[in-house]
Amino acid sequence: MYKIIGADQKQYGPIPADQIRQWISEGRVNGQTIACAEGTEEWKPLSAFPEFGFTAAPPPTAATPGDPGPMTREEIIARDYSLDLLSCFTRGWTLLKNNFSTMFVTFLLFVVLAVAASAVVQLVFAVAGFNRLPFATKQYLGPIYVIFNTIIIGPGLGGVFYVYISLMRGKPASVGELFTGFKSFQDLFLGKLIPSLFGTLCMFPYTLASAAKTAPFFDRLQENPHDANPQEIFSQLISGFTSSLPIFFICLIPTMYLSVNWQFTVPLIIDKQMGFWTAMRTSWKMVHKHWFHIFGLLVLAGLLNVAGAVMCCVGALVTIPLGLAAICYAYDDIFGRKAA
Repeated sequence: MYKIIGADQKQYGPIPADQIRQWISEGRVNGQTIACAEGTEEWKPLSAFPEFGFTAAPPPTAATPGDPGPMTREEIIARDYSLDLLSCFTRGWTLLKNNFSTMFVTFLLFVVLAVAASAVVQLVFAVAGFNRLPFATKQYLGPIYVIFNTIIIGPGLGGVFYVYISLMRGKPASVGELFTGFKSFQDLFLGKLIPSLFGTLCMFPYTLASAAKTAPFFDRLQENPHDANPQEIFSQLISGFTSSLPIFFICLIPTMYLSVNWQFTVPLIIDKQMGFWTAMRTSWKMVHKHWFHIFGLLVLAGLLNVAGAVMCCVGALVTIPLGLAAICYAYDDIFGRKAA
């Protein structure tokens, strides 16, 4: 795998050697194109890599149908696209069936990493004494929890998309490539953190309203853990939710709007090597062209996940990868050259 500096002076990759050879034959890159082999820090002209055999390379020819090389952000933004939701899920299901073990284990490993990260954060909070704070006060720690949790979730989710997108494009991919996301740690961390913080802040009025209703009960439970049974805890949670339902729906509107607009931030970072802010702006501009189509895609994926959760939560280990695969195909339809 290699990274290259394109004619627009932007970095692209990782790219397999076969893809670079195709671009050489099409005249899209040449011996002076600067490249770096994965696992090294040395940038040098492609002519310095013997595996590309520039002495025997065919002369540049006109572009042929197929993959015409990396696109600039301006090229992406300038185009419109169409999105067939049913086709996204149909292709996603085919991809999952054909690569079930790799996709399933990759997602399962991501879940393990996310749960472990959450457990570590909870342990740190407990050691710091945050667990002894009043229930209502704990709600203000939400953004801090999101920051620490995203350290793993951001790069991990980027790795999941890297594996899924590679398989979607017919490239070999392994479970271990989940950790590819950590090579772009900063951008994936911030690209996931900023939308998550906005979502947390948008829902904050509801969080406080619900906590105000249930705080007396949970403060009493904290002092005497044996005072309540599971049924009473469930009853209190339902009471807190229903009593604040109008606030919940009001807060949900901006939360959903922002979440949908930034849906493709992580795939853009891991696939096109965009910086987090450029990826966020690019996702926003493209999604905004057909916002309700992307919203519909996410609603369908969410309903699939609910169905999976109903099956003792085990089904979600299949339905979530299916939803992610559908999102990958939607991403390719929107940001790939084949989009209309």
